[in-house]
Amino acid sequence: MRAVALPLFPRYTGGPTMVRSRTLEGITVLLVDDDPEELAVVGTLLRSEGADVTTVARVEDALRALHSAPPRVLVSDLVIPGHDGFTLIRRVRRLEKEDGGDLPALAISGFGNAEQRRYALAEGFDEYLSKPVHERIVATVARMASTPRC
Repeated sequence: MRAVALPLFPRYTGGPTMVRSRTLEGITVLLVDDDPEELAVVGTLLRSEGADVTTVARVEDALRALHSAPPRVLVSDLVIPGHDGFTLIRRVRRLEKEDGGDLPALAISGFGNAEQRRYALAEGFDEYLSKPVHERIVATVARMASTPRC
């Protein structure tokens, strides 16, 4: 019987070994959440996929950001002290189309119940994800950015 020695790991020969797709390349996202950790984690995840992300913690700041640099997709937590995500989407939907009134909007929430989801969609959000959103947000934002809002 003959023994054959095989390397445990392939040898690096230089050059690219993996081509990484940047799913959100060129997509601008406005991310609204009062939780600094959530802003950091979700913002970093979206950026790692190529998105240009603006993060804000308050509805008033979101409206200012929307007017100064309109995003392709809005992602907002629903529970925000002061004005909440529902207030934000109602104000966005009152805008003219050219001012962002038809902006695709994703609601995210730590309270993942069916009633809140129905209410979020009825108020004007296009999609709803329960937290944690980390595994699903990239695909959801990519789909929303590529599909015109009806």
